[in-house]
Amino acid sequence: MKKNIRSTAFFLALGALSMPAFQAFAQQSLIGTIDIPPYIEEAPMLASTLAATAQRAFGSDPLQPDHQAMDDFYQPAEEKIRQAQQQYEDFYKKKMEGAGPDMEAMNREIERNPIVKNMGGVQAIQNMSQAEAEEAANQAAAQYIADPFAASGVQSPGMTALYQKMMSDPAYAQRFQNMNEQERMAELRKYMANDPAVAKTPEKAQQEKQQMARRNDVVDAMEINEKITELTQEIQLAANAYAEGINAVDAQPGNHADIEADFNRQYNALPEIIAGEAGRVKDPELEKKLRVETATRHRERAAADLKQYSVVLGELKVQYKQIAASYMQFIAANAQRVNGNMADLYSGTNTELNLAGFESGLLGLGLDVIKKSRELTWNVAAWEQNCQEVMRSYGGGN
Repeated sequence: MKKNIRSTAFFLALGALSMPAFQAFAQQSLIGTIDIPPYIEEAPMLASTLAATAQRAFGSDPLQPDHQAMDDFYQPAEEKIRQAQQQYEDFYKKKMEGAGPDMEAMNREIERNPIVKNMGGVQAIQNMSQAEAEEAANQAAAQYIADPFAASGVQSPGMTALYQKMMSDPAYAQRFQNMNEQERMAELRKYMANDPAVAKTPEKAQQEKQQMARRNDVVDAMEINEKITELTQEIQLAANAYAEGINAVDAQPGNHADIEADFNRQYNALPEIIAGEAGRVKDPELEKKLRVETATRHRERAAADLKQYSVVLGELKVQYKQIAASYMQFIAANAQRVNGNMADLYSGTNTELNLAGFESGLLGLGLDVIKKSRELTWNVAAWEQNCQEVMRSYGGGN
């Protein structure tokens, strides 16, 4: 199991301090307060018939298309989602206004960042060439991944052993993640039982207290970011399955490419006649018959595709909702572990900003469903429009 231990700021935002209870935390943060699955549920699916699909795309008359029709149908749902996303930007932008961070404290946090520290500190980095900085960063990141606790200033062989156990044993890591707080502390004490004893001078006691606080921040950040990575991978798998499903529908025998190939073969075989100044042309009656038959075949194929597209898109929507629901359950159970301390953004343990960006991205899954619904609607409706244009041009009936 690959751990994601790097914290990236997805949003231009200033997080609030994490609180011990969800209700108190919710007053300082948007994290977990917007119920995301219903927004995905409200994303419009495909129309049930080809005629309704054409009306959604072109308005009441495909031969005189209303180019605003598609937007008129989809934009209300899109705007609702974007308004929810805007809440994150507005909320955190407001928190930033008037925030005067202690630059000295922020610089200390930057220097304490394990990656920066292992690279030699800010001053050393500034004196490096780009190539030197990249090499030093790669080495520092590798050291951090090998033992994030020691790199963060937590000197505990027991905790290092626990981390290595979690990295090498996915089943154990899953069990640890499913433990409650008391069970986790008991497991930590078991691993730390053989750590060397240290005389508890006041300075050592304070140092130990700070190390334990950093330890908790590191553990929480690792597990929260791991959850984000896990769900992100699930989103990608769902999107890949959707693409494969659509491609499978399009590749079935008798698809539009096959129909067009049949038309070209039959058209080339049509007999020619002499038509005055136009010279030699394909027999008009036979050409008309072929074009009407081909347009009708395209229309019938589009209607069949529509039914299959609806199933594939519906499966994607269900998967997206399940992923969002899984996240909502996770954040409800772990809200008290979210770190919104701005200074900790530089030490790599701030998680509220990652979560804010991830929640906005989950809302964006609804937009992704709408985008795909738009694309499929347009592709299918175009064949209905094509058929009607052929019928009008060649005198066929609808």
